[in-house]
Amino acid sequence: MQIALLIDIDNAKVSLPVFKDIIEQVSKTGKLAYCKVYGFNERKHIKFDEVIEKYGFESTPTMRYKKRAKSQLDSRIIIDAVNLVHTKPFIDAYAIVAGDGDLVPLLAFLRANGKQLLTVATETTDGNDHMYDQKIQLNVHYAKPSKLSKMELSDRLRAISERSSAAMLGDDDKAMQERQALVGEIEDILASKGDDVDEEEEDLYSSLEDLLSILK
Repeated sequence: MQIALLIDIDNAKVSLPVFKDIIEQVSKTGKLAYCKVYGFNERKHIKFDEVIEKYGFESTPTMRYKKRAKSQLDSRIIIDAVNLVHTKPFIDAYAIVAGDGDLVPLLAFLRANGKQLLTVATETTDGNDHMYDQKIQLNVHYAKPSKLSKMELSDRLRAISERSSAAMLGDDDKAMQERQALVGEIEDILASKGDDVDEEEEDLYSSLEDLLSILK
């Protein structure tokens, strides 16, 4: 079975371990003939680029309708899936990991064109289980991280800023380990960023992104 994987790592809040596991489990289900990664941001999605380049996947950055707008189902997934049906007819199945939005018209179109439909098992359901032919089980725990409150976010930023200043002054192994730990911590916070952020929260997240760029 030839499979196309269309995965929105931003809107679906996919971590790097989950991303790797999805690739592994889809590849066990059939041959991963095509993959496109949506919502890729090299500052936010640390080391995702290494996996994307390793397998020769296509990628495209996050698409927002306007600044601080709520993330929606990336319409490029629909356009690309329809295009693939016509340009790569050898693809037998589609595995789609997307954000919130109405997938039913796309799933119905793919089914009408004789394609099998795959989804990834998560703790939540998108309401379309009846449309899928198979649910792929993951070995890595997949749960969308909870968004921090504004106070929690501010406190974490303050603490991380202080630790970052100290870590950047050192050049020994301990300082290097601390910087790596901070990178992972910031990445987790950025991954928990919700869609309904206000201007103050956006500024806090931007400050974390700036710190991440410095630490990398």
